[in-house]
Amino acid sequence: MKKVVVMSDNHGNDSMMEYIKAQEPHADYYIHCGDSEASYKELLTGYICVKGNNDWSLDLPMEAKLQIEDVTLFITHGQYLGYFNRELAMKDLLIRNHCQVFISGHTHMPLFLKDGSYYYINPGSTSLPRGGSKKSYTVVTIDGQAVDCVFKEIPRSQ
Repeated sequence: MKKVVVMSDNHGNDSMMEYIKAQEPHADYYIHCGDSEASYKELLTGYICVKGNNDWSLDLPMEAKLQIEDVTLFITHGQYLGYFNRELAMKDLLIRNHCQVFISGHTHMPLFLKDGSYYYINPGSTSLPRGGSKKSYTVVTIDGQAVDCVFKEIPRSQ
């Protein structure tokens, strides 16, 4: 079983990367779904990162694939998916890339959705939540082909 900690959209709040690691020190993987707006790239050390639409100065890939146990994750920020038929666009990317788990940010709203053998995960935003959500990140557990997701709320004081 592997523990994967996923965060997104801290928008220049550099302390969030270390805060998340301090809260989840025993993760097997740390993923950042973009819009870190990190002051310098070294702040992202230890994270598998993708470029968000506000990460202009950071040299990061637009997407990443990661094999964990018996599932393959597709990671992207999500700015090119639009807001209508978003799940259909995500499923299309999973199928074309031979992946089972879609991890993205951008909307600033937490999401965990299972559709047949596909999973869609958005950790929400660690700094600027939307849609009535709270500041959050997520802990994803992968055991063979089983995927589970628990959202962790970040206190207002952070």
